[in-house]
Amino acid sequence: MHRRHALWILMLCLTPLLAACGHPWKTSRQAMPNPFYGQGRFGVVPIAFNALEVGNSSEADWMAEKDAEQRQSWQEDKSAMNEAFTEALVEKAASEDAIVVRARSAADAPFFIRANVTFYEPGVFTGVFNMDTLLKATVQLTDPAGRVFDEFLIEAKSPASLLNPSSGGRARDAASQLGKLTAMYISHRVRGED
Repeated sequence: MHRRHALWILMLCLTPLLAACGHPWKTSRQAMPNPFYGQGRFGVVPIAFNALEVGNSSEADWMAEKDAEQRQSWQEDKSAMNEAFTEALVEKAASEDAIVVRARSAADAPFFIRANVTFYEPGVFTGVFNMDTLLKATVQLTDPAGRVFDEFLIEAKSPASLLNPSSGGRARDAASQLGKLTAMYISHRVRGED
């Protein structure tokens, strides 16, 4: 009887650890058979921000409350987020034996990476009250014409702290994390892992 209780307690303790061992992405579509197995070249297109929600409102409503300087700053932040995502993706993919290039034409690669940031929580840093920055994105792996093979969801947080007080800096950091997660997914598919 004691053994059964001990085993039950051990299973209860390990359940949260086993649940955390899953992938850092949620797959919503995955082509079978795997068209990426043994492939190693992908083109990345610039991040899109289609139907973006910012906190509890749409991007348009959020922007309506900003002045011209803040709107310009947001456009610069989006460009910087794209650059951070792309650089991290290219670098991490190379360490995983995949090649990711900036896609300029359909001839650049047999597969394209298309990321769309769907949610952005800018976060807050006041020193007293802090809230992390959060980005969520849907990433599609397509052929050059845009036919979707795989689609997955990822998210990344960047803590608000004295070392990273600006929302723009945290957005760049979170975008870089999204790039690394995308590279991990690609590597996973190239190796044929489930």
